[in-house]
Amino acid sequence: MSAAAGRVQKETEGKMKLWKIAAPLALVVALLAAPAARAAGPAKPDVIRYANIPWFDPVYVADEKGWFAEEGLKIEWVGEISASQLVPAVAARSIDISNRMTPLILTARAGGAKLRIIAAGAQTTPELPHMKYLVSPQSPIRSIEDLRGKKVGINSFGACSEYVLKEYLRRNGLDKTINFVVVPDANQEQALAQGLIDVGVLHSPYYEKVVKTGAAREIFTDYAVDDGVPGMLPYFTHEDIIRTRPDVLRRFVKVLVRASDWTNKNHEEAGQIFARRRGLDLRYAGSWSYYEHGLVPNDKPVQWWIDYLVGEGQLPAGKEKARNVYTNEFNPYYKS
Repeated sequence: MSAAAGRVQKETEGKMKLWKIAAPLALVVALLAAPAARAAGPAKPDVIRYANIPWFDPVYVADEKGWFAEEGLKIEWVGEISASQLVPAVAARSIDISNRMTPLILTARAGGAKLRIIAAGAQTTPELPHMKYLVSPQSPIRSIEDLRGKKVGINSFGACSEYVLKEYLRRNGLDKTINFVVVPDANQEQALAQGLIDVGVLHSPYYEKVVKTGAAREIFTDYAVDDGVPGMLPYFTHEDIIRTRPDVLRRFVKVLVRASDWTNKNHEEAGQIFARRRGLDLRYAGSWSYYEHGLVPNDKPVQWWIDYLVGEGQLPAGKEKARNVYTNEFNPYYKS
């Protein structure tokens, strides 16, 4: 063997020895790194516990279109919760966020619940009101003046369907003459047909169906009261979530705003999505109008309810301030 060949053989043998030492070490390092690699995989989405709301809600639209997933969020649908229990469910931390009328949030806060509005939600407009007041086609009732002594169906006490009508009746001297009966929106069409109630107070998409089919006739809407100012249907959460999960709330509101603004431009498609998700007849789908970018525009929609509840003896005068009840801080369009 030549000298050169000998040098090559020695170099090769040396490299082989190094490989025999290095290979097991590399295997050990790879095995140790594997769990870390798995842990560094796709992050789990942040879960938001949310009730299956029976009235139109852009959350269904956003979930259908995958917009929550884009923001690393997952809506955990917890099932049906009655309208009267949505505020208590958030107060008890059974669900994280919901939407319900401002007076219920105010009275819950007065009772010690740590709740705060985080987005404006739906608004009442002449074209798309929050509520419609309906009677059977053959009813002699034509206006607010004809409601004296009549029986009115509402979905719950202590909220919009009771209080807004009560205020309208009071302004017409009729507030002491009405009998209120709790009837879910879904059952009011039948209650009207059977004469169990004289007037139904319905929300979308229930009023679309009875009007389109001719099962009921509209006499007025909640826009009749101060041009719909009390008609804001806000989203709210618990103060603990504001304190511990602010980033989750920012992403939720961002998606909610996207879905609300999209709904304002695509009412028909939005209504169809909602109807499919709720198993409703697609012919009678409907939706509401939403405050631009989900921003609470000013104190007025909250202050209206504070003043009303103080007048009703439900809130102590001076105890609650509108600015303490809502915040726009989680909204991407908010400028302080």
